[in-house]
Amino acid sequence: MNVTKRKIIFSVILLAAIGAIILVWSEFRERMYDLYYTPKASQMTFEFKTPTQVPFAEMKVNDFSVGEDQQEAEMSLNADINMMDIRISSSKPEYEADKVERVKIGHDTFGDFIPNNSGRRILAWKDDMYYEIIYYPKVTPKEVSKIQLIQMAESFQ
Repeated sequence: MNVTKRKIIFSVILLAAIGAIILVWSEFRERMYDLYYTPKASQMTFEFKTPTQVPFAEMKVNDFSVGEDQQEAEMSLNADINMMDIRISSSKPEYEADKVERVKIGHDTFGDFIPNNSGRRILAWKDDMYYEIIYYPKVTPKEVSKIQLIQMAESFQ
């Protein structure tokens, strides 16, 4: 076999390996995991939804609180050093307009995606209430993708 054929074969094998690695990495990166959590009846002072899917396998509800005076709730989730907050409110959250990207959530809902708000990645939308998912990255905000935040929002029940 001459040198040119070896180079071509090596190049094809190398490109196939790189393609396989990228495919496997992207599949695992977009993976979601079940979250089994139901607030106690005493915490349900108003109707709201909570997520059933999260981006980390070991993610658990660390804290859940409901505001006494208004229709507000906050849920803190963590998995090792990965942390997220979910805020539910009757008041619309405000963000700088130049940082907001409009995204589609499900079939007929639109939300606001903020890729980097003081180091946090945020997805906010209105359903029956205003909902926000806030990801606090351990290294960079891109550890949780926009797609994962949208999938998490779509899982609210």
